[in-house]
Amino acid sequence: MNKPVVVLGIGELGSVFSRAFLKNNYPVYPITRLTDIDELSATIDPELILVCTGESTLQAALALIPDQWKDRVAMMQNELLPRDWEPYNFTNPTVISVWFEKKKGMDSKVLISSPAYGPKAKILSDSLALIDIPSHALNSEEELLFELVLKNIYILTTNIAGLAIESGANVDDLRNQHLPLMRDVSKDVLTLQSQLTGHSFNENQLEQSMIKAFEGDLEHGCMGRSAPARLDRALELAKKFNVKVPTLQKIKDNL
Repeated sequence: MNKPVVVLGIGELGSVFSRAFLKNNYPVYPITRLTDIDELSATIDPELILVCTGESTLQAALALIPDQWKDRVAMMQNELLPRDWEPYNFTNPTVISVWFEKKKGMDSKVLISSPAYGPKAKILSDSLALIDIPSHALNSEEELLFELVLKNIYILTTNIAGLAIESGANVDDLRNQHLPLMRDVSKDVLTLQSQLTGHSFNENQLEQSMIKAFEGDLEHGCMGRSAPARLDRALELAKKFNVKVPTLQKIKDNL
């Protein structure tokens, strides 16, 4: 039996990862709102701690992680960037960009392989493979940053553009019938991502990679339940960092 894995947040994705770890012979300890994390940290010596909370509660979750666990943290949120974990002094955190979804009452749906980087990346990939979810390890922090920005552009572009087009539109509709809108939204999102990371990215490469992800599930709906909150977060960050995002602001004004 391997050392245990701690899963902080047992929602839909947390349950998928937990099943994967169990299939890979890792005992799983869940952390919920009722868990005394300090008591647990004094009791077990885990292999890794996977933070599976939502984006809106990520900062509160990261602040809970005890010092003795900071050298084995892994994260999997959308809208994730290095600036989100850097204040917590984690040692070589592991990050996976999740390209599968899990909704209540349905099995996991894979779009493309999920890239992971960090000392625990192989455990994540090997475990997910046992439940037929493809994943692969990256070779550098630069590759990870590109993958995180790509996922952010995918999810923010589809969600926010979805607010401006017909209800029920999917990513195939977006790329074929609303290409100018898709590009205007993704341009704003990329401008913001560049500001938040302090790096520049190849816009054409990101668009091609986003289209490849579209092709993993052409019927994937654009506007999820989180779309309005994602737009509001993007506009708040744009205001905070004085970034011009005219298309995002126009969509907000027209809601």
